[in-house]
Amino acid sequence: MRRQRALLVYALGALVRRRGRNAAIVVGLTLVVGLFASVLFLGDALRAEVEAGTRHVPDLGVQRLVAGRPALVPADAARAVADIAGVRAVTPRVWGYLFVPPISANVTVLGAEGRDALPPSVVAGRALRAGEHGACVLGAALAEALGVRAGDEIALSAAPGAGPDAVHLLRVVGTFRDASALRTADLLVTSDADARALLDVADGFATDLAVTLTTPDEARVATEKILRLLPGARVVDKERLRRAYALTLDGRSGLLTAALLPALAALLLLAWDRLTGLTETERRELGVLKAVGWEVRDVLTARVWESALVAVCGATLGVLGAYAYVFLAQAPGLSGALFGWSALYPPLRLTPQVDAAQTLALIAGVAVPFVAVGLVPAWRAATLDPDRALRGAT
Repeated sequence: MRRQRALLVYALGALVRRRGRNAAIVVGLTLVVGLFASVLFLGDALRAEVEAGTRHVPDLGVQRLVAGRPALVPADAARAVADIAGVRAVTPRVWGYLFVPPISANVTVLGAEGRDALPPSVVAGRALRAGEHGACVLGAALAEALGVRAGDEIALSAAPGAGPDAVHLLRVVGTFRDASALRTADLLVTSDADARALLDVADGFATDLAVTLTTPDEARVATEKILRLLPGARVVDKERLRRAYALTLDGRSGLLTAALLPALAALLLLAWDRLTGLTETERRELGVLKAVGWEVRDVLTARVWESALVAVCGATLGVLGAYAYVFLAQAPGLSGALFGWSALYPPLRLTPQVDAAQTLALIAGVAVPFVAVGLVPAWRAATLDPDRALRGAT
């Protein structure tokens, strides 16, 4: 233990003496590890957002298809689906997308009269009351884009049948956020009647059916029964939806990681080039050490300690920088590659999601190859003849 401590102290001193070269390698490691860690942290945070966003999604969503495109569902279908064994509740939902010219973007309109369709956390104003018409609750990002707050009124285009210049007035009673920005950023929650007027959905019809099962594990069996009852319908399974999001994020993360591999390879090649060249001062230093009794294993261990300290320092700084970049700066530039959204982007208030095992694996995955690259130069330095080293011979 005392021997290793002494070798470690020598390695620290060697780092200080060659601080210019080592600082350049540390900076390179910090950048490369920071890029890899940013992709890792951002992917994990978005997976947590997806998990939070799908937590309140119904077990099954039933849509009617006409010519391969979604169509309105008759109210009779809800009653028929409710009679299926294993179905606890069926809720006809009125929702859709409405283009808002002032922000040149689509917003999601949801009718939620008398139902807790989206458990909101109201940050300004109040929640929508049951049976309240002419009122709405907006996502905070949408309210900011429109420049409104609780108590203001907004004018939206009414259904096409109401005339080209007809508008529908809604009073903003509150804005809300949820645990996931993915769910509420572009959302406008209003009564069923107002949603039908905005989306031109007739009474007796719904956009889709939200099905709650007694046992979620029986989703496959319930899906088969629904498809037999409603031929041509499309059933969206909550668990399959989660898997689809996970596969999408995994694919994008993997693509970005693969794109960064050449940067890691280039850094290792640079490290090899830097470590293989011994300066005159280094050769004389090694010659003195061998002359005073240092063994080959001592010189080799000291050089390995030196490479390991550089690698761990650079990798740790990269991880810390990636944490600040993703969770403090909200990953500008990189988020679009993984996030993806429409014209109205939700604010990325990402909750830190850091897997310690993955982070340590990332540091080891960069530090171990870096140390391995330095083994051959370290062996060459350890076996250097002391007499030739002191005389400056190569």
